[in-house]
Amino acid sequence: MKKWTQLVAASVLTMGLAACGQTAEPTPETSKDAMSDMTLEEVFDKSMAVSNETKSLSAKIDMTQKMEQPSQNLLMETVSVMDMDITIDPLALHQTGTTTMKMDGSEEAESMKMEMYMTEAGFFMNDETTGQWVKMPSEMYDQITQMSKQQSDPSQQLKQLEAFKDDFTFEQTDSEYVLKLSAEGEKFNALIEEQMSQFMPTLEGEESQAMMDQMTAGMNIEKVDYTIYIDKETFETTAVDMIMDMTMKIDGESMEMNQVMNADYSNYNGVEAIIVPEDILNTAQELQL
Repeated sequence: MKKWTQLVAASVLTMGLAACGQTAEPTPETSKDAMSDMTLEEVFDKSMAVSNETKSLSAKIDMTQKMEQPSQNLLMETVSVMDMDITIDPLALHQTGTTTMKMDGSEEAESMKMEMYMTEAGFFMNDETTGQWVKMPSEMYDQITQMSKQQSDPSQQLKQLEAFKDDFTFEQTDSEYVLKLSAEGEKFNALIEEQMSQFMPTLEGEESQAMMDQMTAGMNIEKVDYTIYIDKETFETTAVDMIMDMTMKIDGESMEMNQVMNADYSNYNGVEAIIVPEDILNTAQELQL
């Protein structure tokens, strides 16, 4: 089960933007006065420039993940609702949220509240059962830092999906550009593999490569749908919706996964410096792996 956990953690969805040369088709509700003749590539370039200048932002993420392992009669559904404040340089994060988990179609669900800080001072999590703050090991801090940068830095997200720019459709409303992508196949598998290689900084050389090869060999992206919303005036990404179906095989076991994510972004460059409170720094217990 540990391998499945590693694989699922490494396969967290990438959010971002992409580009090509078509102009945006208006939706039926788009007024003539709001019509724009900008191409997708022009929107991409402006969005990339804005992303590169972004210093901070807030995000609200709702994510539902279903995993099924038929051979073990295992069915697990996890629903997470997270609110985040993020600064880009230095990379820091304050997150609160709730995760609810149901196993095997049970009506009973386990719900857990969480709060975490991630700054240059370290990675701190609150244990809801005890109320105690825990400082995670430095190895885990390195991994979470890398994953958070992938997901929260808009310029990183833009670069990741640039390879799929020719696959996007391009629409516009009165206030937003809407980019949609529905795709499958080896290109997306390659993207996930690249992400996974960045999520295992504590392993080096042949050991790291062998683990990544094992994880990616049996992984297949069946289908992925993105909808990305960009503000027409500011060129900031305001929301990303994503649905992904994938299958994974490890040690002869097969698992099917469906993931639905809705992310809303706001408060660009409005987040103040994120600092871990002194009482947490002074009382947090260090967790040893």
